Amino acid sequence: MKNLKYLLLVSVLGLFASCSEDEPEYTPMSVSKISTVLDREEGIEQADLTQYIIVQGKGLSAVSSILVNDIPVDMDEVYVEDTEVTFSIPRVIPGEVNNLVTLSSGKETVTAPLVVYIPQLKIDGMYNEFTPAGEEMKIVGDFFDLYEINTESGQLFWGDQEMEITRAVQDTLYFQLPADAEAGTKVKLVSPIAGEVYVPGKYKETGNMLCDYDPFSGWGGSQYVSNGPEPAPISGNYSHFKLAAADAPDWDWSATTTIIMTGVTYWEDVTAHPENYLFKFEVNTLTPLTKRQIRFYFSQINYDWQPFASGLAFNTNKEWCTVSLDLAEIWQGAVPADGTLQILGNSYAEDTDICFDNFRIVPKD
Repeated sequence: MKNLKYLLLVSVLGLFASCSEDEPEYTPMSVSKISTVLDREEGIEQADLTQYIIVQGKGLSAVSSILVNDIPVDMDEVYVEDTEVTFSIPRVIPGEVNNLVTLSSGKETVTAPLVVYIPQLKIDGMYNEFTPAGEEMKIVGDFFDLYEINTESGQLFWGDQEMEITRAVQDTLYFQLPADAEAGTKVKLVSPIAGEVYVPGKYKETGNMLCDYDPFSGWGGSQYVSNGPEPAPISGNYSHFKLAAADAPDWDWSATTTIIMTGVTYWEDVTAHPENYLFKFEVNTLTPLTKRQIRFYFSQINYDWQPFASGLAFNTNKEWCTVSLDLAEIWQGAVPADGTLQILGNSYAEDTDICFDNFRIVPKD
């Protein structure tokens, strides 16, 4: 009996010894650095939302959950190896910012410092401040979805009246203007994250109106004054330049490319403090503008508008769009000597089909 007990004990001990020898050696989790996928050697301290990063270290094959600040990462989208974990930073604004990436295995947790850049809510303004009442208006900017301003969350107010956001994408909100929309109305947005924010600009703010072609009182370019039908007018007459490249060669400032207003007057405070004002107008491109500059001539002051300077063609896709420029940058320290305002196609020739309306100066918000 004793011999049998001894044999059983030896067998059991041998079994445990065999299992122990087969088990892999345990490596505690540790992080050595965080890098980008483009440069594994250089460590980083900052990253952007949606950026792919690699957390490098040891024992990382055990990772079962990841937090960036307090935002969980979808583990189905994570590539895990023993020495590195690769994933994209979630495009979500954290509720609590601790500037840490937290890796957990269920048994242990390790952290690594990382500052994630959170972009500010960007609101450029109304896409067309002279959108006719009752029609669809667009509010343009960026990160509306990130700040939860959409058809299901957030709010949009036309003055004191809450409006339905009918469509929302990252950079644009859509809603229907009231049929009785009044000039001077402001738009307010409410974000669950950013709170209340006012949209720059006022609806149909005429301010110091320099030229709206209603009526046209200039002494050159009356052939360019139109009231439609294409494009449809937004506030009466507008100017419509439709020129072939051959009709307006490089640097040709003839009557072929010019419309001139006379008798323009400026508010006294505008000439005294141009830094407090914006030069605004509505524009509509029926053909994208790629290289022909548009020169605005305020008496002796020349300003060449180049909306394609970023390298991309300027194209409103046959829609009216409000442009806002800093008046002090246009006048560059001078003020107009008289009441002449000239708009002309300048510089490099190309087929041009572009419309303008409502040249005005308004106070900055």
